[in-house]
Amino acid sequence: MRFGARLRAGRVRHRARAGGDDQARRGRARDARRRIPLAHRPRAPRVTLVADGRAFVAAIRKELRQLRRYPTWFFGSLFWPILLPAVYVLQGQAFSGNDPRAIDAFRSVTGTAEIAGFVFVGWALYMWLSIVLWGPGTALRNEQVRGTLEALFVTPSSRLVLLFGPPAAYLAMAGFQFVVMAVALRLLFGVELAPVALVRALAVIVLTVPAMYGIGALFATVALRSGEIGSLVQFVRGFFSLFCGITYPIVVLPDWARAIAQVLPPTYFVADARAVLLAGAALGDLLSDLGILLALGLAACALAAFAFTVAERGARRTGMLARY
Repeated sequence: MRFGARLRAGRVRHRARAGGDDQARRGRARDARRRIPLAHRPRAPRVTLVADGRAFVAAIRKELRQLRRYPTWFFGSLFWPILLPAVYVLQGQAFSGNDPRAIDAFRSVTGTAEIAGFVFVGWALYMWLSIVLWGPGTALRNEQVRGTLEALFVTPSSRLVLLFGPPAAYLAMAGFQFVVMAVALRLLFGVELAPVALVRALAVIVLTVPAMYGIGALFATVALRSGEIGSLVQFVRGFFSLFCGITYPIVVLPDWARAIAQVLPPTYFVADARAVLLAGAALGDLLSDLGILLALGLAACALAAFAFTVAERGARRTGMLARY
């Protein structure tokens, strides 16, 4: 006699969820080939915006701890922001010979007679760009060299945390260098900046942050793909120094070079910062430039995110994440 129905081979007591094989996704669990019963499937913790925010803060804290571990880096923040632009200022003063005609010619081209202020504002961008390239711009490549990049990629946090988290940690260093350069201008060259002008310059800096984020993230993706850092940093810094008017106004550039400068966000930062600090311009007078600066910055961030996605797909196919 049969007291119960015999189970047929290949049958499962619990019906599997209809669908197909699928990959694991952020925020929900998936099982291989849908063969695990519904009641016994593992549930992964849902990744929310709050969790990504905590991961973003953790990435910032990690970078700050590394900076604190090597305090000699901060000595360069006191030395280079003063020495490098001061050399150009002294050269300019020597070439002009304090001739009023030379000063008037400089004013007609730049809109200000402050040679020291003009050069220091341009070099403020150069120092900020150097921080972005050597810091967050090399973060992904350094993780790859340490052998921890692959472990970071298997975490459930957003890829944007890996891409845009490190740059936020270096904002404090950039702000510190800005303060050092402002103090040097006052003590060494007698250029006094009005408090209202400093507030306006701070607004320009805030609007420039997305652009610097995008440049750093895009550079990080290229450095990760190429595996080279030093030569890329020198090339990018030289490129922006040539076209963005670090030590000279872009009006002296040929037409084709000015066309390139008009699509580079640092060009607008340098011009607007000089306008508010040295020419006394109000923010309302620069609305068009500030709007272009913000739009170019957001476009740079979007381009960096897209390039990072493409690079990640290629890295997963080739195994580049775990390869030195």
